[in-house]
Amino acid sequence: MGPPTSNFDSVPAAQNQSGLQNNNEDLPENLQIILKDLISQCEKEDDWVRKYQIKTWKKNEQFWHGNQYIFWSENNQSWMNPANSPEFTEGGRDESPFYDFVINVYKAHGEAIIAALSAQVPAVRFPPDDADNDDDLITSKTYAKISDLILRHNKIKQVILQALFTLWNQGIVAAYHAPKADKAFGKTLIPQYQDMPYCETCEVAGEPDNPDCPTCGEPIIQKAIVSDFKETPKSRIIIDVLGPLNVKVPYYAKKQADFGYLIYGLDQPVALLKNLYPHIADKIGPDRRDDDYERIARSPATYNRDEDNTNLATLKRSWLRPWQFDGLPDSLSMEREQLKKKFPDGAYVGLIGDVYAEARNEDMDKYWTVGKGALSEFIHSDPWGAPLITVQELRNVLVNLTQETIEHGIPSSFADTEVLDFETFSQHEARPGMVYPVKAKPGQKISDGFYEGARATLSKEVSGFMAQCDKDGQFVAGSFPSIYGGPADGKSRTAAEYDMSRQMALQRLSISWSYVIAWFVPMIERCVKLFVETMTEDEKFVKQENGNYINVWIRRAEMTGKVGEVEAEGGENFPVSTAQKQALLLKLLELHNEFLDTAIFDPENRRLIADTLAYPDIFIPGEDQRIKQARETQRILAGIPVPVNPAVDEHAIHIETLKNFMVSQQGLEIEETNPEGYQALTTHLAEHEQIEQQKMMAQAAAAASQGSPGQKVGPPGQKGQNNGA
Repeated sequence: MGPPTSNFDSVPAAQNQSGLQNNNEDLPENLQIILKDLISQCEKEDDWVRKYQIKTWKKNEQFWHGNQYIFWSENNQSWMNPANSPEFTEGGRDESPFYDFVINVYKAHGEAIIAALSAQVPAVRFPPDDADNDDDLITSKTYAKISDLILRHNKIKQVILQALFTLWNQGIVAAYHAPKADKAFGKTLIPQYQDMPYCETCEVAGEPDNPDCPTCGEPIIQKAIVSDFKETPKSRIIIDVLGPLNVKVPYYAKKQADFGYLIYGLDQPVALLKNLYPHIADKIGPDRRDDDYERIARSPATYNRDEDNTNLATLKRSWLRPWQFDGLPDSLSMEREQLKKKFPDGAYVGLIGDVYAEARNEDMDKYWTVGKGALSEFIHSDPWGAPLITVQELRNVLVNLTQETIEHGIPSSFADTEVLDFETFSQHEARPGMVYPVKAKPGQKISDGFYEGARATLSKEVSGFMAQCDKDGQFVAGSFPSIYGGPADGKSRTAAEYDMSRQMALQRLSISWSYVIAWFVPMIERCVKLFVETMTEDEKFVKQENGNYINVWIRRAEMTGKVGEVEAEGGENFPVSTAQKQALLLKLLELHNEFLDTAIFDPENRRLIADTLAYPDIFIPGEDQRIKQARETQRILAGIPVPVNPAVDEHAIHIETLKNFMVSQQGLEIEETNPEGYQALTTHLAEHEQIEQQKMMAQAAAAASQGSPGQKVGPPGQKGQNNGA
């Protein structure tokens, strides 16, 4: 079986039915050794830099989870908590600090920024390569549908959240996107072909032993004919977001095109790997090494070691650029040419521990999209949360110093044992009004036998310093209170000032948002191309539109054109939150502009208004009429006659709803693919317009029968008399 995707239950598109040969599981041993050596060199070329990076990334993760009283252990190659570390215990007695309270502002600021940046998922636009080419225009629209489907399959909001979380702690994010086949996605029938005798004239199968057709006498030929259908699970393009703890790329690379390699490490149960790679099952076993800092780095941040789990093995999936083979010495020139011929686009190599599993020709950029999150000369940028680490540590010291001072504010008392009977005193619970036996020394007062120690007092500078730390944290992270609705500086709290403060705060974050867009757009573009490449039949999905559910078709015949440079819808605009949409809507309503009011209260926008105001239960006049017409439209397109109901229909709304649909992208596509249905819609529209026109004429006639202003209406047969006569 070929390589699993990230979810380990499917086969990438690169593997076909030739399985073994396609994945080079039987690659000559000398080439296997060369590939393993190349990967080993890539792993070790920046070993010291990699260790330092892992140390930083793991500390950030520990801080996110609130484990902030930690130290780096060279023995364990991990951050350790003194409370459960053998280095800080003596004779079985816990010697860890008593005061280790944490108010996790590092995570709070991170969640505020992640929430602000994930308020809206970027929309990707696929413009046609030639705006005058009909094929390009149709392909552009089809690619947009595919993009919507991929976003839906991957719950793209969660993908964005995971990517932002990774950038906050590690500063670089990688997306692995590959086809995944699963029966849960549905099933499809793949035709199976077989060479059979065939008569092209009669278009029927011939007789195996007869060289001529018994019907027409023409020669029988051998032709591939569908003999059967094989049921196979459908596939989807699945996106996995990963961080640098799992994915290793060169630290000196400035962009993805500079990567000579990409190494993806993942620890999986031995039994699973044996099931996926049966041809090397006898060679697969636990591969844990005490000095494997990569394996330790991939362990969950809330645990120091996973040494007790001896049932895991590391699946190392590596992608090499084809120019990596040029680094081989001249003594291996023949092997170098063999590798170049076998892997012209680059090599994917799968290893389990040190055991060779598979290799195939595969372009790294087809399945990977790597991006940075901040201003940096190289692909590795500083984690967004890195500046907050120092602020968090200072705040921890201040919080625990304050707590310790408060507790030590209760002074220690000392008493002369000849004055206070401690044995009797200890036998009673201290209660108000209790009387304890004491005896003053001769010539002294009872109070002379007691002494109270000095009370601890908190420095006045602590509160001011803590407030300054909070301001510094907001400044270095860009997480200002106005982003998440907190109070701003100054005495004034007007809406205009708050809005201006928020816009200035978001402007700071627009730098990070620009880098997120730069990573997201090419990732979706590659996913769409993968979908097109692996698509075996027309696809459809259901979406809600105008209060009704409709089928959206993705047809292979509509992808014969080309698309231009893919870009983000709205460019670099910062995501708009629901609260901002609500504020903008209310401001537009306050303007009382006739043009804006007409657009806002258009029947097509009424449901959008209710959703924006987060009040779906509000009654929207005309909404039921619009939904009724949307359902009638689908019935008409299905060939079902739908008569107009003059007694129920509000014709003006039906006319506007129909016209909006017929000139929409979907309506124009129906005009080409279903002209009979489109003509039926035109007829239905004409009926509504005719009845509406008759209604207006009747109203005009009724108004005229009431007479014009200044005209008296006399009895029938008499002319009206002018009031001024």
